[in-house]
Amino acid sequence: MRPGGTPSMPQTALKTPNFLAAANTESSIDQKRLVARLGARWFLQGLTLVKTFGGGDILDGLILLAVTDANTRHLNGPDGRYQSSSDIPPNDARRPVSVYVVARELGVSYETARRHVQRLIKAGKIERVEDGVVVPDAVFAEYEIQGLTAKNYSNTRRFLDQLRDVGVI
Repeated sequence: MRPGGTPSMPQTALKTPNFLAAANTESSIDQKRLVARLGARWFLQGLTLVKTFGGGDILDGLILLAVTDANTRHLNGPDGRYQSSSDIPPNDARRPVSVYVVARELGVSYETARRHVQRLIKAGKIERVEDGVVVPDAVFAEYEIQGLTAKNYSNTRRFLDQLRDVGVI
């Protein structure tokens, strides 16, 4: 249990059991190649945002994103908390994650993840706490000013609209 009564994150892989499961494979038309092209564009646009999130370093951005995901995944429920871009989850709502779990999630060596996390700690982008590391809420206020959340939302909506336009969803 963390201070403030927030339970710490179990040090298991960040992926859920259905992480790679196909959502819906029943379609009368084979549109897999079209979806792959549309998905590639969405992914590359997202990667550009991740690079910006990492201050120009894509691996820093991926580590920040993996830590953020682990810190806040438990908040992705239907209760309405922390859904708007202006409602940034406070630090005491974040669950720490170990560097080991982040390394395993990203498929990089522990040493590589540790070096990047150390650099991000020195830059004030990650904080070490009792049970691991967290990306503090102040970092999100900074990136909100840069419009990264709005750009990510726009890219994702565009992708979903394109899938809807071609009858995939």
